[in-house]
Amino acid sequence: MSTSKTIYMFRHGETDWNREGRMQGSTDIPLNTTGREQARFLQEFFLANPVDVFLSSDLARAQETAQIIAAESGVEIILDSCLRETNLGAAEGLTSEEFIILYGEEILERWRRVDVSDHHVRFPNGESKFEHRVRFQQGLERLLHSAEASRWQRIGVATHGGSMRRLIHHLHPELTEAVMVGNCGTYKMEYQVLSRTWSMDITPVFISN
Repeated sequence: MSTSKTIYMFRHGETDWNREGRMQGSTDIPLNTTGREQARFLQEFFLANPVDVFLSSDLARAQETAQIIAAESGVEIILDSCLRETNLGAAEGLTSEEFIILYGEEILERWRRVDVSDHHVRFPNGESKFEHRVRFQQGLERLLHSAEASRWQRIGVATHGGSMRRLIHHLHPELTEAVMVGNCGTYKMEYQVLSRTWSMDITPVFISN
């Protein structure tokens, strides 16, 4: 097994719920036409920066983004539910305005903050930010330590904005404002297998048009 792996982690393309400003979470919403076009632009990045495998959330919007990117290269795609977005519970499908009417503004403001005191905030019947980050990171590391991972040096990870934001803020606790990850936004990370440590630059390597 290689002791260091390069990871290109990217958010899925746009969906209709993204465009409408609806909280998407674990609801399985497909890409829209714009999202598929964004994925085709990201395909060009991966043709210039090839990977050995794509690890993808099993939700349709991430899975289809990976499929579009891998269409030319034929690179294997492995699906895993650990890479899903946060389960937002009762907030799924609501706009911010609709949520505030039902549940008030305070919980939404705390959800958007990155202070450690807000890590255990959750929407009704949903997953907390802390639970999501642990589930996502531990699941990803499980994949990176699997038997198949000995064949992977460069890895693409198709996931979600919240998943990426949680990991970025965990790796860079000095950041006090929430990192906004656009559709198909891509970050380069390095993972040290033996020490189980991560490093990354907070500047994205790809931003969709």
